[in-house]
Amino acid sequence: MIRNTSGSAERRGVIRRVVIYGIAAFLLGVSQCSFFSRLGLFGATPDLILGSLGAIVLLDNKRAALVYAVAAGYFIDALGALPPSFSPLFYLACATFVSIIAEKLIPRFISYVIILVPLVVFRAVFTYLNLWISLGALPPIGASLGIVLPEMLSTFILCLPVYYLIKLCTIPIGARSKFSF
Repeated sequence: MIRNTSGSAERRGVIRRVVIYGIAAFLLGVSQCSFFSRLGLFGATPDLILGSLGAIVLLDNKRAALVYAVAAGYFIDALGALPPSFSPLFYLACATFVSIIAEKLIPRFISYVIILVPLVVFRAVFTYLNLWISLGALPPIGASLGIVLPEMLSTFILCLPVYYLIKLCTIPIGARSKFSF
């Protein structure tokens, strides 16, 4: 009788990804919604989940990033989003777009910085749309820039160390990068 060992190994890999990325999403989400929202670095709350999403796309694979995007989006909305919030859809769209870019990049820190730039711009557009929906009218550009620019800056700077956190998470998962030797 032949055993299907590849199926059980794949199942263990999926379970590892769920547990480890779940812990990462929990830690990043809680710190984003509690610590960094109170700290107010640059006058805004950074989106650490967005940075982890970009790192997962680059360091692991597209499927893991898409699942992470939806789960982390629901988690962030449950922790502290103001209604209406479409974080799962936003993160899913970001993961889809960035996975196209990540196919052309070598998984290194500089590639992560390159990926982080469009993610921060998408976050700024998402924040502006949320302001528009919550106010019920088009917000003034000057007032919006006072919210969007500090958020972009804090997200970009505070997401830089997130790359290394996700890189540590990929070690027990056994994720192999595209060009690992």
